[in-house]
Amino acid sequence: MVEGKDTISGKSSEEIMEKIIQKVITIKKESIVKYEKIRAKSKYDHTIQILNELMELEKRDIQILENAEVSPNIHYARKTGAAEDYEFLDHMISPDEKMVSDDPRTILAWSINKSDQIYKMALILSEEYEGEISEMLQNIAQSEIKRKNRIAELYDELVNKDYW
Repeated sequence: MVEGKDTISGKSSEEIMEKIIQKVITIKKESIVKYEKIRAKSKYDHTIQILNELMELEKRDIQILENAEVSPNIHYARKTGAAEDYEFLDHMISPDEKMVSDDPRTILAWSINKSDQIYKMALILSEEYEGEISEMLQNIAQSEIKRKNRIAELYDELVNKDYW
């Protein structure tokens, strides 16, 4: 641990949390673009409705996260005094490999994976922090569960439609 810092890397808890939040915002913005690609190709009203719902959920989460970044009321107060460095959580969200195609199967599989990663990270961090930041992270985690279920429903509709 670096003297005067509560993390192993020497970075402040605020700096680490801000980096993680920025990464989540970036992923959510990428998700919106990918959903728009599927929507542009879709012929089914129900599919378009689910995609619109998913995009609205992403936009809402982005707004929540961006508000948290600029809010003077959000403090990154940690519950424990343990010398742990949650910067490793930044790596919990795997880096994107270049997508070979923009077909619905690839995009939705990517979305399910990212949603699961964000859920796990938000859940871990919500236990580590307290106050408004913890509540925000719990809300993000719950939102990811809903999103993942809707994406799975859409995956079944688009990808597995001829399976049964």
